[in-house]
Amino acid sequence: MRCSSRPPQAATDWRPPGAGAAFLHNLFSGRCRLCQARSLHQPLCAGCREDLPWISAACRRCGLPLASGEPLCAGCRAAPPPFQRTHALWTYGDGVDALIRSFKLHEDLAAGRLLAGLAAEALQQRRIRCRGPLVPMPLHARRYRHRGFNQSALIARWLGPPVAASLVERHRATPPQRGQTAADRHANLHDAFRVRGRPPSALTLVDDVLTTGASLSAVAGCLRRSGVRHIEVITLARAI
Repeated sequence: MRCSSRPPQAATDWRPPGAGAAFLHNLFSGRCRLCQARSLHQPLCAGCREDLPWISAACRRCGLPLASGEPLCAGCRAAPPPFQRTHALWTYGDGVDALIRSFKLHEDLAAGRLLAGLAAEALQQRRIRCRGPLVPMPLHARRYRHRGFNQSALIARWLGPPVAASLVERHRATPPQRGQTAADRHANLHDAFRVRGRPPSALTLVDDVLTTGASLSAVAGCLRRSGVRHIEVITLARAI
């Protein structure tokens, strides 16, 4: 999936953002990343790729998997989020969770690039075109210095262009969201983001995992107050 007319890179056409030993080992090991079976030409064997927890039917608004076939979940009918649509590729489990944790917490850029490549292929096959530039979920400067990279910005770069990486700033440091209730997550993010410059009328937010939607809603609300009329979301995984 590209916002431009150029076709997306295939999942195997990797252009590593770094040349660390861990990245090269993961890239050229010849083993499936999940089951360790021999897989000389793909980072995932055919079986593991097929068994990924793909989302086929979901709430149009928040990406929550739905077995009913309804376009919206009960939560979004009662209180719709400030974004119009969510494209979530997988549920957060069955191997996808391990790859995302390895990417985000252990600097395993190969795992992130693998998932972004698979996501790009799936979005293209589904004929999904992003609205406007890709805007990654921002990290506070302190968290960025600690982690060394913004995983959402890398995903957006691998999916894009165009990417508007500096459009939204996380100017207030907040406690980690993990382990908090949905209400606490929303309160935690009050006034944590601000828009820099004049935003476009439509754009697509990018994140790695959508859990309660508190962070994405906070960013989307900030953008809507700045004049953005249409906001979509692309996330690798959706927690259920």
